[in-house]
Formats: sequence, C-alpha cells, structure tokens
Amino acid sequence: MRNEFVGSILAVRAVEDTIRATKKYTKGAFKSPIQHPIQGEAFPSRVLTEYYEVYPDTELGWDMPASKGWAWVWGDTPHIDVLFKYNYQRDKAIVIIHGGNGVVELLGEGIPGFRDALGKVIEAVETGNGKR
Repeated sequence: MRNEFVGSILAVRAVEDTIRATKKYTKGAFKSPIQHPIQGEAFPSRVLTEYYEVYPDTELGWDMPASKGWAWVWGDTPHIDVLFKYNYQRDKAIVIIHGGNGVVELLGEGIPGFRDALGKVIEAVETGNGKR
C-alpha cells in the first residue's frame, strides 16, 4: 500500500527538505542501486527520482548507542520508504510514502515540519495548483 501526493516542485521539495534536515534517514542504505539508469545525452531522463529510508524514531550517526547501531545494521529498526519524483518539464512532483495506514502520521510526529510541508502539497492539490 502506498500514499501518493502530487504538487509543484517547490512544494514537494519542501517536504524532502524536512527529511534532509534531520539525521533520521538514509538514501537507500539497504536497497540495491539501479544497475542501468536511463540517463545521459543519448537517453535523457525526464524525471529525477530520490529515494529515502526514513527512521522517524531513530537518529542515525556515529554517536548513536551500540545497541541501536547494531539493530539498524541488521535491519531491525523500522523504517518508512519515501520516494520523490520530480518532473521539471511539467513543474510537477510526486511524494510516494510506502506503508499502510498511519505511516504519514508517524512521519509527521517524527520529522519536524513534515506535517506542515505535506499539508501545503495537499493544499496545492485541493486548490487545483497540482493534480492528483
């Protein structure tokens, strides 16, 4: 199950910035990288994609307790997959939050400013500035 929010690039970038302002994420530490991305002059990519594993209850870093560090390394720390897709040609962006009911609320509680920034994306959708 996933939650999808569509808005302008600036509104969605503000959501991404709230995550990047914390130490509660990795950029796909436990996901295998894309082997053959379609990029370059011969195959220009129309959409920029950013993937984050967000840990709303855990700050990651070298100074974290050893028990939390090992739990994170072994994959025992719960995380939420958040995907951002930016289409600069259309000034349109999408936030995709993977998970069931309540994951958006967990992010809102764990990431400062997340709820307000996501609210502006939703507002853009409801006022017609974005499309859902």
